[in-house]
Amino acid sequence: MIIESVGGGNYMQWIRFKSFRFLYSLNFGKFIFGLFILFAVSSQSSAKTLKQELDDLPQINIEIASFHFPPFTQRTKKGGVSGKGVETAKAFCTIARMTCEVILYPTARAYMNIENGTSDVLMTADIRRFERCCDYSKWSYPFVAGLITERLNDDIPFKEANLKGHSLVMVRGWQSIYDVYPNLKDLVAKGEVELIETNSIESAIKIYSRSRTSLLWGSRKVFEWYFNQMSVQWKEEDFKPLVLSSAGIWISKRSEQHENILYRFNLAFQYLKTQGSLDKENFLEPSLMKLVYSEAETPN
Repeated sequence: MIIESVGGGNYMQWIRFKSFRFLYSLNFGKFIFGLFILFAVSSQSSAKTLKQELDDLPQINIEIASFHFPPFTQRTKKGGVSGKGVETAKAFCTIARMTCEVILYPTARAYMNIENGTSDVLMTADIRRFERCCDYSKWSYPFVAGLITERLNDDIPFKEANLKGHSLVMVRGWQSIYDVYPNLKDLVAKGEVELIETNSIESAIKIYSRSRTSLLWGSRKVFEWYFNQMSVQWKEEDFKPLVLSSAGIWISKRSEQHENILYRFNLAFQYLKTQGSLDKENFLEPSLMKLVYSEAETPN
């Protein structure tokens, strides 16, 4: 379990610059200054109103849960927490006056914590399972999941009806697969599908690369990152996209600050979007991201 905090308490200092107040982070000084430069050049009245709303918010503390899923959420080489999604969420926390403790759990525990209210926020895909427990924020980024396989198209189970007789490996706790194969657990229990669940992405890739299964489930960009790090040979055409969705932030309805947290993330997203501080996928734009992004730890 990896923990990192950002956003408030003694960690932050308020300073004034030419009568303009902005938030300065001791650990993210260059990043916040970069945001300030972008904010200062805007003359839009709506942005000014948003900034006033953000400045007037009282500081709150929240926990954000997620899991190791580079390059979006990741343990870093120095033992911290980073990723394109994490750093963007940290920016929201900073400007919306939230002290955010970002914790990377095993996947199943991260999901359990948001459902029972232990965590205030979960960063993951837009999965129907969480519609009962949580509200999805307006901020999201593209998420594509599917199968890696060398099988010919005629022998690929694009639908659940064609899954029988196949062998599959995935990380324990991942949920996106059930959008395509909602009865997967029943098929496994009946012995009609072989499913291997692992504790890590690298373990799943090793099992697949050794031909122990014919199918590997996961996200394209995550596969690309791991295959490059692990020097595993693959062809882009081997990835078959089956889930075209988004990933972002879920806020637990059990959190005492549920409405407040949702409001702050949505307001911060609106503000950074208005300022042009986000790229086309809704991550921090490159000049800001490079100031704060840290590479993930190398797979074993």
